[in-house]
Amino acid sequence: MPTWRCEAETLIAATLGAPAAHWVEWDEALPAPGCAFSHLVLSVVGHAAPSVERVRVLARIGEVLAPQGTLVVVDHNRPRRSVAAFRAVLGAPRVPGAAPATRWRRLAYPTAREVQGAGFRVDRLRFAAGERIQIVIATRVG
Repeated sequence: MPTWRCEAETLIAATLGAPAAHWVEWDEALPAPGCAFSHLVLSVVGHAAPSVERVRVLARIGEVLAPQGTLVVVDHNRPRRSVAAFRAVLGAPRVPGAAPATRWRRLAYPTAREVQGAGFRVDRLRFAAGERIQIVIATRVG
């Protein structure tokens, strides 16, 4: 398991009060609607997920979470310090994109805003792997 994922899982467990039982990678099938999970972790790290598809998946996740359930989205992040940000473009975890400019833009993707726009209440934002990973913790409203 990659170091960034171990660190992310530790932060998520500390925040939720229990280990993340349902971790789904972007390219994996989502659980069937009506499952009513109390929490679900979606990792978009390493995936070039188009914005339209991300919105569709977030809506689908709303169908498998229990009311007031917790959604945790793990995604790339551009660190605030310039040197760390440039290292994030080239280092692990690998950011999708052939050109450095594409990876640079991917690091700045507004994941928390997207989660909020999908009808979730963003409760907390955490960082892992030297700020190269963002962990968005949100609650299903309704």
